[in-house]
Amino acid sequence: METLVNDVRYSLRTLARNPSFTIVAVLALALGIGANTAIFSIIDAVLLRPLPYQEPEKLVKVWTNFTGIGLPNDRNWVSPPEFVDLRALNKSFSGVAAISGDSFNISTGGTPERVEGAQVSASFLDLLGVRPTTGRGFLPGEDQPGRDNVILLSHDLWQRRFGGDPAIVGRTITVNGRSYMVLGVLPPGFRYPAEAEVWTPLAITPEMLGPGYRGSHGLEVLARIKSEVSLDQARADMRAVTSQIIEQNRDYPYRDRDFAVLLVPLLEETIGDVRTALFVLLGAVGFVLLIACANVANLLLARAAVRERELAVRAALGASRGRLVRQLLTESIVLSMAGAASGLLVAHWGLRALNTITETALPRIASVGLDARLLAFTVLVAVATGVIFGLVPAIQASRSITYDSLKEAGRGGTAGTLHHGLRRVLIVAEVALSLVLLAGAGLLVRSFLRVLAVDPGFHADRVLTVRVALPEARYSTPERIRAFYGELLDRIEHLPGVEAAGAVSSLPLSGSGSSGTVTIDTNAVPPENATPEADWRAITPGYFRAMGIALVRGRFFDARDNENGARVAIVDESLANTYWPNADPIGRRIKLGGRQSTRPWMTVVGVVRPVRYRTLEAASRIGLYWPEAQNPRSALSLAIRTASEPAAMAATVQKQVLALDPDQPIYAVRTLEQLVSESVARRRLSMLLLSLFAGLALALAAVGLYGVLSYLVTERSHEIGIRMALGASRPQVMRLVLGQGLSLTLVGIAAGLAAAFGVTRLLSTLLFDVKASDPYTFGLMAVVLLAVATLAGFVPARRATRVDPMAALRQE
Repeated sequence: METLVNDVRYSLRTLARNPSFTIVAVLALALGIGANTAIFSIIDAVLLRPLPYQEPEKLVKVWTNFTGIGLPNDRNWVSPPEFVDLRALNKSFSGVAAISGDSFNISTGGTPERVEGAQVSASFLDLLGVRPTTGRGFLPGEDQPGRDNVILLSHDLWQRRFGGDPAIVGRTITVNGRSYMVLGVLPPGFRYPAEAEVWTPLAITPEMLGPGYRGSHGLEVLARIKSEVSLDQARADMRAVTSQIIEQNRDYPYRDRDFAVLLVPLLEETIGDVRTALFVLLGAVGFVLLIACANVANLLLARAAVRERELAVRAALGASRGRLVRQLLTESIVLSMAGAASGLLVAHWGLRALNTITETALPRIASVGLDARLLAFTVLVAVATGVIFGLVPAIQASRSITYDSLKEAGRGGTAGTLHHGLRRVLIVAEVALSLVLLAGAGLLVRSFLRVLAVDPGFHADRVLTVRVALPEARYSTPERIRAFYGELLDRIEHLPGVEAAGAVSSLPLSGSGSSGTVTIDTNAVPPENATPEADWRAITPGYFRAMGIALVRGRFFDARDNENGARVAIVDESLANTYWPNADPIGRRIKLGGRQSTRPWMTVVGVVRPVRYRTLEAASRIGLYWPEAQNPRSALSLAIRTASEPAAMAATVQKQVLALDPDQPIYAVRTLEQLVSESVARRRLSMLLLSLFAGLALALAAVGLYGVLSYLVTERSHEIGIRMALGASRPQVMRLVLGQGLSLTLVGIAAGLAAAFGVTRLLSTLLFDVKASDPYTFGLMAVVLLAVATLAGFVPARRATRVDPMAALRQE
């Protein structure tokens, strides 16, 4: 131990005597280790930590799937009758709960506020193993109609709205215009669904269990698998359950559509598709760290040549080769620990920056931070890094010791000859790794630009969107709902600066929407194929104009399409072209539900461009619209096209709403451009981070190349002076030095291209409309790397041209 302490002290003194070397090495290591710590902290929080529930590995998300309707990768939520069937027929679950996301108006005391929440089965908290910190949860039977006027609060809402008053339990508050008794407050940090702050019982009425609701897939369902049952056994049980559902319900609309129930582990469901992206980023920062290590190894090799006399003296005094290697390796580890300490600051700043841009891009990001696990990871990385970049230079330095270096007349040792080959190999490796990262970043940038170039079917510029949800207690009739929205939209349309205004049941790219079975009156397909699954939306007459959705044929909705008018619909081009390919769709009929549905037929009066409602990358299902006035909805999103900056209109819209109802808040206020931007947030994050790491790798590689060439110029200044004395011109000398740098760069580029063709295939699932081996991207990145390498070599080459030939001759 005493020897180790002495080695550390000597290392600190040695590093302190050469501050420029130490600062450059620590900075390079800080960037590499800090980036790795930051990304690992995200991976730890998002992927590695278990969900904060009891036995989370037993929790699954339940989906329904209908491959027979032409949507092989599509997952649907569960309809109320299916939920009841699953709960009754399964043999694998110890509990099943349904969740219906919702939002609630809270107007008790002060300004009305709209908060996100959910209606849940009474078994919801028991299923997750969550207990209220104050009060109690729902009791069995409290999710029955007439007994559902109870509510649970999140810890944050309790603190924000009610000042953390423990006496809130048992009190009555006004929610959605109704009185609810507060049962309890849930633990800090509990949010399920993600943004929920209040929970009320989900009351499934007898009407919701009728045959007409089997196609209404609006419930999120969670289940807990019994401890003695495996996931595979539970999935086999679901296959048996689906068979029973079909057999017991002869009128089931999907009996011939390959109906299936899918079980997905809740952690996997929560993570979604970010796993690949995060591991790609971890690989990228690993490359950055390797490049930083190569840079520091190059610095150590150069420094070893300078320290050759010192090492020879120590060897002459009796130090063994192993003792010298251990001392040099200790210096490397001390250097890496200093880099790790600085890297923690880099990671802290980086995580603060990431938290501001990843809130909507990554799940579970709120739990990211530096803790004991991350400190342990950083220490391990620091020690491994110190060994990686220090071992080879230490061994090379110990091998190059000669006693000629003790002679005063010695003009130089053999270190240059021994070390040059290794230093060139390191530079080639840096260039190759940099090109791999540049190629990956280039592919993601091109993919992101291709996504943004997709025509979403609407024009997002200058459109403000807000959501309004009317409480059922106050707006209990279609007439009152219709009157409120009619008056509100009329007021907004007459505001200065408003070009058009409309409302829709759910906006594009908002993550919400309604879908279900429709029956189409057509002869173009067999009758059994004329009942597809479609996306549907209720809209007001001004919606299409406000959104800039183009009319292809027929007309938009107008004042005649009211509650007293004939039932009408507008369909999108994809529906019209599929089911009326050789006929005019205007005047054709369509209705909600299956063939046995009693819903009224709607006459098609218009055809509009398809809109990408779910994601920009994937086309939506066939689309259907009907006039909101003919089937009023209490919750609508307003779309307001303005002549100038739309965000400035938000306060005015809120005033108009409060003028109609002083207890009615608006929420989800954002521009349509923000909505589009949020829909690609995850893709943008991957692109930005990989581009950042690629840029960092490029800079480190350029610095490494600059350092090697600078050292070669210093070491070969005598030779260069002789060449110039013998007639070599300055351009020839510059070409000589630049040629050495570019030759290393070209070898690195060749190796990097070969590696990139294999490595970038890992990005395939992250790309859109771009091949993983896109030659244009690879060629462009190679040119960029070559240009940067040329700039990095220019300064040492120019310095070489300033060598004094007479000084070289005098040395001879």
